[in-house]
Formats: sequence, structure tokens, C-alpha cells
Amino acid sequence: MTDTDGDRVVLSVELVALPEAVVVAVAGDLDLETAPVLRRQAFAALDERPLAVILDLGAVTFCGSAGLQVLSELVTATAATDLPFAVVAGHRPVLRALQLTRIDVTLSLHPELEQARGWVRGQSST
Repeated sequence: MTDTDGDRVVLSVELVALPEAVVVAVAGDLDLETAPVLRRQAFAALDERPLAVILDLGAVTFCGSAGLQVLSELVTATAATDLPFAVVAGHRPVLRALQLTRIDVTLSLHPELEQARGWVRGQSST
């Protein structure tokens, strides 16, 4: 799903099914206007009862407080059902926001998708 502003793509969210998890891949600006797009798509993925969820924020160029709120909601929802949840964030705009708000200490944070996939596979064997 893509949220657009005229001809400019503001946020895209793609769901990718992998054997060990569903990946919610996000690209663009994650702010007050676009956070509902992520919320809708991510919670739709949770409704499908995947083995795990990986939120890939690797292509997010801006992450505002509304985006952090959605991330916090996902942390709570996945923890409530013991669903493994990993976040991919390897560049400054997202990492800085996660660190300043201390959300980074409440989740499994990885710089690349492959590391997150490895962590998820490890969770299923425990």
C-alpha cells in the first residue's frame, strides 16, 4: 500500500511472507499523516497470525512521534501474544528516534534484515 502526496510517494508498506516471519517493509516518511498506513498494514499482518513479525524500517527517511507510537503499539501487541518481533533499523534517522525515546531497549533491533531473520529463527528453536 502506498500513501501519496500528489505525484510524490510519501510512504509505502509492503508485506512479504517468509518461511519464518512476515516482513512489514516500510519506505518513506513515517509521520502523523502516514503512520495510519503503517498501523493498518502491520495490524492486518498480525491478524493473519504469523510465526513472527519483522518490521523493516531500513528505507524510512524520517520517523516522527506518530511513527514511534505505532512501533510502541506493535511492541505491546506482539509481547501480549509472545509473538517474536524484530525491527530492522540501520541508519541514523530511525536509530536516533528509537534511542532518544528508549524504545530501542524494548525490542530486538537489528541493522540488516538477515540478522533479524536469524534472530527470529533462533526464537522458534527456544
